[in-house]
Amino acid sequence: MKNIKSRRILNLIGFLVVAAGVMGGIALYTGSNSYANEINRLISLDDSSYKIEVDAGEHLIVKLPDGRPRIPQISCENGSVFQAYFTDGYKQAIARIYVKDDLYQIKFVKDPELGFELQYDDRYKFIPKTIVAKRFSSSNPDIAAVDNLGNVKIVGVSDEGAVITATDGAKSEELVITKTIRAPLEIYIITGQSNASYYYAEPQLATATKPGTAYHYSELVGGEQIRSMNNKDGSMARGNIEAALGKTLYELTGEKLLMVNAGVSGRKVDTFIPKTGESYQHIEYVWGVIQKHLHEEEFLKHFEPRIRSYIWVQGESDGNTDVNSYKENYMLMHQTLTGDGYGFQNGFIILTKPKFAGSYNAQLQLADENSDIAIATRSAGSFTVENGKMRFDDLHYSQVGDNLLGEETAKSIFKAYTEGIDSVTGDY
Repeated sequence: MKNIKSRRILNLIGFLVVAAGVMGGIALYTGSNSYANEINRLISLDDSSYKIEVDAGEHLIVKLPDGRPRIPQISCENGSVFQAYFTDGYKQAIARIYVKDDLYQIKFVKDPELGFELQYDDRYKFIPKTIVAKRFSSSNPDIAAVDNLGNVKIVGVSDEGAVITATDGAKSEELVITKTIRAPLEIYIITGQSNASYYYAEPQLATATKPGTAYHYSELVGGEQIRSMNNKDGSMARGNIEAALGKTLYELTGEKLLMVNAGVSGRKVDTFIPKTGESYQHIEYVWGVIQKHLHEEEFLKHFEPRIRSYIWVQGESDGNTDVNSYKENYMLMHQTLTGDGYGFQNGFIILTKPKFAGSYNAQLQLADENSDIAIATRSAGSFTVENGKMRFDDLHYSQVGDNLLGEETAKSIFKAYTEGIDSVTGDY
């Protein structure tokens, strides 16, 4: 933790621990209206309907509606920002902003007096408190649909919202959804060779994602459409590392995900060289399809896309490749994926097995030498056929192995977003 030298910090106060124990609060500030105005000039929110206030306890605070509101995104010129994340069921979250040696912490609080909002494709269970309901109905089923068990599904976006009514035949109780909003959608791309691709996915063994939270695109599965990771009955329609990645990242961040698979099979790193490499051309094609979807009017009615990071799963074909050659070819791809044409923030490497010495050592060095690359997980080195995490060819990860790699990668990504990428080592 950085040393705090702000003239406004008079003492250290115990602060609420939030976000499933991952983020905690430290001290905050004495406040006044003039101080609040100064803070709002220093730290910006991307939604002008919200302002940073100074509460009675001298904390910086932003009040949001209850439910699943969109969290205003923070920006601060010349500052390092760690956004707040609301996991399901939590009413408070913390954002941290470092400006030189000063630390500002902002508490985001859900306030029922400001209404109750849900996001597109959210699923919400309405459990009446005063009656044993026999029937449920929606005032606006084109926006919020409900079944006979009180399961609400948001199927449209509207400032008018909907009222869900539960009745026992004599008495009734209402859930007032004041507004339904576009869902922020965090976008990741997974690429590399066959352990990244969908050649060996087994949905029946995959970690189960929560319906309405994780989406997927692959040329190998589903053709030209972005699809849910879940079947209509909630079972898994997709597997690979995306299943556990989607489940765990949603549990940690409370944000929906789109995972784009651009893996190929049996390809060396030099085939990923931009423009000329065959594997890169596949990435470029897949990303072009995704860009078309992301700019469609109907898609943008429902989702707010946010480009996040790419995940690299490769190395089996480069066991004998010279380390420096591997690094040089990888960096050409990395600089393109993090450049203006794609806009990914970081690269997360699922470290290959140590027996592939050339790629293994190159990947370790890449993470050590670059501030926007991290080892997401090193666990593949312990995978064997005997422990069920490798397939019988001892080359490809089983779905059990993919479940672990996806989970650990999600934890590394979340750690990078909340503590900085330098905090990520991939050790589990």
